[in-house]
Amino acid sequence: MNSPNLKNIIVDGDLDRQQILSSSDDQVAHHKVLTIDLIKPYDGNPRRTINPRYHEIKASIRAKGGLNNLLTVTRRPGDAHYMVASGGNTRLTILKELWQELALECFYNVHCLVVPWLSDCDTLSAHLIENELRGEMPLIDKALALRDLKAQLENERGQSLSLREFSRQLKQMGYPASPRQLTRFNYAAEFLWPLIPMALAAGLGSSSIEKLRKMESAYSKCLEGFGSSQRFGPLFAQILQDYDSKNLDFDALQCTLNNHIADHTGQSLKRVRQKMEVLMFDALKGEESESSTPSDLTIKPLASTERGQTINTAATPALLTNPDPNFKNQGTQQEPIISFEPLSNQTPATNMPSHLADLIPLRSRCCDLAQQISSSLPLPLTVKPWRQGYGFYLDLPEQPIQDEMVYFVFWLLLGLSEQHLSMERVKLAQEMKFAQLLLSHQERNAYAVVGSPAPLANLGHSALLTTKFPEQALLALFQLVQLSRQIRFSFRESDIFECITLEQIRLRDQMADYQTTEGDNDE
Repeated sequence: MNSPNLKNIIVDGDLDRQQILSSSDDQVAHHKVLTIDLIKPYDGNPRRTINPRYHEIKASIRAKGGLNNLLTVTRRPGDAHYMVASGGNTRLTILKELWQELALECFYNVHCLVVPWLSDCDTLSAHLIENELRGEMPLIDKALALRDLKAQLENERGQSLSLREFSRQLKQMGYPASPRQLTRFNYAAEFLWPLIPMALAAGLGSSSIEKLRKMESAYSKCLEGFGSSQRFGPLFAQILQDYDSKNLDFDALQCTLNNHIADHTGQSLKRVRQKMEVLMFDALKGEESESSTPSDLTIKPLASTERGQTINTAATPALLTNPDPNFKNQGTQQEPIISFEPLSNQTPATNMPSHLADLIPLRSRCCDLAQQISSSLPLPLTVKPWRQGYGFYLDLPEQPIQDEMVYFVFWLLLGLSEQHLSMERVKLAQEMKFAQLLLSHQERNAYAVVGSPAPLANLGHSALLTTKFPEQALLALFQLVQLSRQIRFSFRESDIFECITLEQIRLRDQMADYQTTEGDNDE
């Protein structure tokens, strides 16, 4: 298929001008429009298996006519082609497929953020972090990538790194992993990968890998305890290899190991089982003791890597209504006092949706909760359903806000919606009155209706802690915060708001300031 005739192939990413950029511009971050035949996937991509959301992502890119956000690319010194710098290999592959299938230039010309080349270590770690934050990469891919990264660091430094030193280096690179986690990853990459590649590629998780490690240690102690001098490692490797499949059968594996030890040592099968039960119990108990102590910070996957987990769309703390007979509400009907059970320290990044389709019902629920809060106020707010963000948009009410509590609740909900954090997001709501005024630089007319942004220091005194704010509205507010956090931790910003991200805007503005400064210096 012939490529479209673009002006010198590479065009500056600033939409207001088209300036040919030289390779020297790769020394600073900037925008470019590149054709897909000038970009290649990262040759050290840690993902070795196809993205499980591949077809879903492809359908989304096709429907939207391209990518929501910039593709971050870099270029090794001397290379003719750019390559993906920090995640995006799947999206690049999809763009190339769609270009071959449809021949539409929206899939051929890609708006990119070009970042300076640093090193292979930095690029690999950037891909690791990006994949980890999305929670889309099997454990074995992480383990193999970390093995490669450790080798690259050792090659750069000219000396070997202990797991503790490697852990410190990873933390500095933005990918924290404790030495205990690295031990597990190393076991998977060095020992298990050559033996059970099918099971690992199918998604064998951390707990299963740790169980195999404990089994090897326990059976080795069992064999030694019965007076055998045979080395258990080679035997375990051979038997484990025989059981490699997409669904590793732990029961059958243990049965075979028990029979072998019984035959080799002359012990009864019953005694072997009893011995192993004690050893495995001690091993697992020791693991629980380790996990109960504070461990190093880890990046939590956004989507569960364990199979069969269900999506929890109502991860709110349990609530109890306890009427207080001594409570008097200034002559009004008594309302229950809501008390909360202690919150767990579990982050919202567990049991999260992994598919874009899950965003629709979560948005709908958020909108329902925001409207419930609004309907309980003396002057109901104009909370409209929105196909962006968290599913609701705070538009201008029909009447100016006079009530102090309503004023604070309006700005609280607007803050939760994140609808106006950038002009790019404002443009997504061009059908809304509030957005129309902001886009036409008539902020004063909008603030005449809703007031200027509320001071956070008075939020409790003037709204949340007053008797005028209903308890059921407070409950709905807590649920709204929980669900909004769930959305934010589960999906990429470019999926929540279909525009360029806040970080990309920051880089764009930074680049504009840099170019202005350079222009002033030239003068």
